Amino acid sequence: MFLHKLEIQGFKSFVERTEVGFGEGITGVVGPNGCGKTNVSDAIRWVMGEQSAHQLRGDSMEDVIFSGSPGRKPLGLAEVHLTFRNDRGILPTEFSEVTVSRRVFRSLRDIRDLFFDTGMGSHAYSVIERQMVDHVLSDNSGHRRFLFEEASGITKYKARKRETLTKLDATESDLTRLNDIVFEIERELRSLARQVGKARRHQRLHDDIRRIDLRLTAGRVTELKAREAEGAEQWQEEAVRREGVTAELDALEASLNERRLALLELERELSTAQGGLRDREDSRTQAEHQVVLLQERAAGLARRADEAAAEASRMRERLAEVQAREREAAERLQATRSAHEGARRDADAGAEALRRIEAELKERRATAADRQQLSLDLFSAEAERRGGCERMRERAASLAERREGAAGRLADLEARLAAFEAAGDSHRERKDGLALELDEARRMHAGAERDISELDAAFLKAEEALSQVRQEAAAADSRLGTLLELKRNYEGVSEGARALLAEGERVPGLIGMVADVLEVPARYLDALEASLGEASAFVLAEDRAAVEAALVRLRGLESGRATLVDLAALNTGPLPPIPNGSGVVGRASELTRCAPRFRSLLERLLGAVVVVEDREVAARLAAQSESGLRFVSLDGEVWERGRVRAGSSRSLGGLLHREMEIRELSGRIAEQLLAIEAQQREREMLEGRRAAGHAKRAAAAAEVDARRDAFEKVTRQIEAAEHEQRWAAAEAAERRQEIAILDSEAETLARALARAEQELAEFQEQIEVARARVADSDGALRALEAGRDEQAAGARSAAERLLELSQEQGEWEAQWARAEQTRHELEAGVLARREEEEQSRVRTQEIEAELAGLSSGLQGLMESESTQRERVVELQRRFLALKEEAQAGENESRRRRFEQAELGELLHQIELSRVQVHAELERTYERLRTEYRMDPGRWTPEVSPDGFDPTAAAAELEDARARLQSLGPVNLLALDEYTKKKERHTFLVQQRADLTNAKAQLLEAIQKINTTASQLFVETFGKVQQHFRDVFRTLFEGGDAELRAVGEDPLECEIEIVAKPRGKHLQSISLMSGGERALTAIALLFAIYLVKPSPFCLLDEVDAPLDDANVERFIRMLRRFSKHTQFVVITHNKQTMEAANCLYGVTMQELGVSKLVSVRFDTRANGAAEDAAELAEVGTR
Repeated sequence: MFLHKLEIQGFKSFVERTEVGFGEGITGVVGPNGCGKTNVSDAIRWVMGEQSAHQLRGDSMEDVIFSGSPGRKPLGLAEVHLTFRNDRGILPTEFSEVTVSRRVFRSLRDIRDLFFDTGMGSHAYSVIERQMVDHVLSDNSGHRRFLFEEASGITKYKARKRETLTKLDATESDLTRLNDIVFEIERELRSLARQVGKARRHQRLHDDIRRIDLRLTAGRVTELKAREAEGAEQWQEEAVRREGVTAELDALEASLNERRLALLELERELSTAQGGLRDREDSRTQAEHQVVLLQERAAGLARRADEAAAEASRMRERLAEVQAREREAAERLQATRSAHEGARRDADAGAEALRRIEAELKERRATAADRQQLSLDLFSAEAERRGGCERMRERAASLAERREGAAGRLADLEARLAAFEAAGDSHRERKDGLALELDEARRMHAGAERDISELDAAFLKAEEALSQVRQEAAAADSRLGTLLELKRNYEGVSEGARALLAEGERVPGLIGMVADVLEVPARYLDALEASLGEASAFVLAEDRAAVEAALVRLRGLESGRATLVDLAALNTGPLPPIPNGSGVVGRASELTRCAPRFRSLLERLLGAVVVVEDREVAARLAAQSESGLRFVSLDGEVWERGRVRAGSSRSLGGLLHREMEIRELSGRIAEQLLAIEAQQREREMLEGRRAAGHAKRAAAAAEVDARRDAFEKVTRQIEAAEHEQRWAAAEAAERRQEIAILDSEAETLARALARAEQELAEFQEQIEVARARVADSDGALRALEAGRDEQAAGARSAAERLLELSQEQGEWEAQWARAEQTRHELEAGVLARREEEEQSRVRTQEIEAELAGLSSGLQGLMESESTQRERVVELQRRFLALKEEAQAGENESRRRRFEQAELGELLHQIELSRVQVHAELERTYERLRTEYRMDPGRWTPEVSPDGFDPTAAAAELEDARARLQSLGPVNLLALDEYTKKKERHTFLVQQRADLTNAKAQLLEAIQKINTTASQLFVETFGKVQQHFRDVFRTLFEGGDAELRAVGEDPLECEIEIVAKPRGKHLQSISLMSGGERALTAIALLFAIYLVKPSPFCLLDEVDAPLDDANVERFIRMLRRFSKHTQFVVITHNKQTMEAANCLYGVTMQELGVSKLVSVRFDTRANGAAEDAAELAEVGTR
């Protein structure tokens, strides 16, 4: 088996359809960095089932699709086809050529199953990249373990174990849920058994309560009617008294209003006088304040003039002191400037001398550095020659050791070859028997799959039916809830009627609306609702008293108007005759149903309404009618003589429609609940059968897996034996060739060692001459550095003196500037104080003249204020006298109003008592209707027998109710429910037994999988360990390596690598160089190949860390395995290119688009290396 070809289109940079053909031997893929070589590796990894976008160097799977370039649009599809030649039957299929294709978004499970345990796959050791080398040697042994699992053939076992564990989890979940259901049903059965007897006791107590309660209610109704008549008479008497008190109060209020008007007039006059007095007081107070303010200002100006004169005198004294300091600072500044100039000249001379010495010193140092570098170069060359000699001696010893090892391995291989031939014959006999067992197991599993499919379809159908019924029931319930909410809120009626109806029992005698007592067939609904119009929302009252109570309540609520109907006052005469003939349906009152007590109401509202088929009949009959009849068509148009009313009747509220829809929805919901219960029983039955079917299928699948695993194990054992036999023969031939090559290398190495030792002696003589010249240069440098240090000290001293003088000069300049500024400020201050003194004295004289004028005007203001105060006192006296008279009238009025209020409250209490009595009577009637389904209008109270004691009867009633209450909730349908639950319990117990058996079978299958997988892993690990040691010694030309399994469980243990290259003692493989790590990883991978060879291997720049010598060993290993394995190598190394039978160059002539150029080497000509190098540069030309 080998790769035949790879077809790529739209995958990453391969935008056009590209075909890569693979032949036997080694195929190379080369090209410059960034041209898309690794995309070939990614394409093969992807088509074999890689689902991690990160492993494909992307963030999501969409990144593998060609994303566009400056000259190309993005593609919407990426596809790869990988074709295998399966002529040896390694893939588990009967076809000799297998093509695996992949596009984005496929599940890929079938592809991964195809490559299980073949050594191929997206993560198997058939695809090796540089990152995989690091993973194999990393601290995380998971990557190494995956390779061993793939080689031992347990990957498929572990995948099936995961599937079996998933099935086991599902079975356990179903079993747990089923146990919960069984437990709940058993609990319900125990409860129902108790409820059967409880229901019978409940019925007996309920009958006793009804008998006693009706007898007590009859006595209470008689008492309430007597109290109601007495209250009406008392209310009439108190109403007459209240009217007399109201007349007296009206006369008293008229007299009191006249006094109030006079008092208001006098109060306005008093307010005006008081305002004038406040104005005069304000004017006088303002004049007095102005005089005091001017006096304070005159005194302040005098003080300011004196202070300005004193301040000017002090400034003149300070000015003389500042002028003296200014002259002293100027003299000292001149002396400092002269000294600073001399110090600057000395510092410049010292710095020039120091620069000359530094220049000479720099030249001498350069000469000394050159001599020192020459000496170091000679030391380095001598060390390199010495190291080369040592390495040659070590190499000679290694060659001798390798020759001895190769001879020993040759003897071992010849013995193993005979053992492999005997093992192959035994395995072939076992394979034929297992093939028959596998066919039978597959037939059983197919039958279980068919049963599951049928049950799944039936269950899905039941689920859909149940969901449909539930949705319909939910929609009907939602609609019913909305309609009931509208009914409870009395939507569609006037505000006044809504307010009255909302009061409920607080307004005795109210029955409800007209729409509540009528029942209209659906066919006549539009016609009768149009006929009634707003009358459907009229409020019905029992009698005149109920109407009056409702009107009183309506006025108190202030919520609008309402129309009330007194049922007791309704009486109907003979109804007018209606015409007969075509199109006439009948009289509207006869087409509607209601209780007998509402028949008069129905005839009053609809007795003169005739229902006809259509508008033509209605128009014709209305034109002919002389008796005031109205004609309504079935679609709701109302016709009278000379008038027609059309339009949707539902715009008036639709109360009749709403009532009919509520009745229809209630019936429909009851039917749907029964349908839901039936569907749930059907679903539960199917669910139990499905669980049993799944358990049966799981057992059959486990059996197929076990038979298939055994068959595949034998097949692998046969292939392994054949491969081991071929490998042992090839390995023996290579060992013989290796011994001859080692002898030749040892002879060449001896000659090279002699030449290296002679060159080492010459380098040692040159080193002694260089040391003497370096010593001379060091002496001259030390003398120059001493002179430089002495001159530098003098220069620093001169610079420090110059800095001190600069600082002193700056300080004297600052003092002189400050003295000059202070002098100018003091001269300006003296002039300002003189001007301020003069202005203050002039302003003082002006204020004294203004004070004299204000004093004369203040006397006139005081006289005017006194006259106005006398007038205000007189008005206040008159106002108080009139206010006392008005207060006496107010007291009398309050007494009369209080008396009127008391009478009103008394009337209200009487009315409230009447309403309460009537409400209690109505509640009693309503309780009879709701609890006992009795019509109070037709009920004749039972006459109590002689000796009837109401108190004892009430006690007996409470005792019966207490005993009924103590029973708690009672399920009257307990017996029927008990029978149904018992049947369901029997069915579920059987289902639980089936699931328990399925769980046991799954656990047994897992145990078999664990046993088989552990055995395979242990066998494979031992073989790989032996081959790893041999391959390691071959690649490293000596040394030792070992694999260790850490852990007790073979299926979960960690795998450690211990590698010791020849001549080294490493504690950890992390201390190896990059090349050594790469060779160690390659040794492990090829050791796995010796146990479980893969038909092909893809190597992605694995040789990058290797030097030339290791690359040569790597190539020899490839050539050795290429006899049985097909290699595809992505590389930059020219030696690897030379080893390839065919080269593909990947180029990117168009930005963002990769293309291939192929070269096949039919003969290994001398110019192969030059051709490979030219092909590697094809992307740059």
